[in-house]
Order: sequence, then C-alpha cells, then structure tokens
Amino acid sequence: MSAPTATKIGLNTSLPSIRRIHTIIRDKTTVEVKLMTGDLLSGRIVWIDDQCLCVEANGSKNVIWHHAIAFIKS
Repeated sequence: MSAPTATKIGLNTSLPSIRRIHTIIRDKTTVEVKLMTGDLLSGRIVWIDDQCLCVEANGSKNVIWHHAIAFIKS
C-alpha cells in the first residue's frame, strides 16, 4: 500500500493558493494566521491537508480547520 498523496486525499495542488502555501512550508516562512474568531497566530505552517493546516506558534503545534481561517499573511 502506497502512502497517500495530495491528489489522493483531495488537495488540489493546481490551485495557486495551495501552491503558495506549499512554498511557505518549504521556505519555512513565518506567517500570521487570522482566525474567524479574531485570534491571530504568528508562526510557521508545518503541513496542510484537504481539511486542516498545522501552525507551529509559541512552541506548540496548532491544527486549524480551513473554514476557521480568515486569512494568512506572509
């Protein structure tokens, strides 16, 4: 059995937004993630899948649902 790939799990890597996030992850760029609640996380994105992304901020890793994100600023 092979490992899941982005296309198998539904992450459309042809979208510019997904390609941009992959670049941010690869370059380990610090970002600000503003949530729909108004909270702001500053850190780096560790991974992304078709439903969530993980932001490492203040020494902890936070898994955030895509629908909870207002914007990502790099």
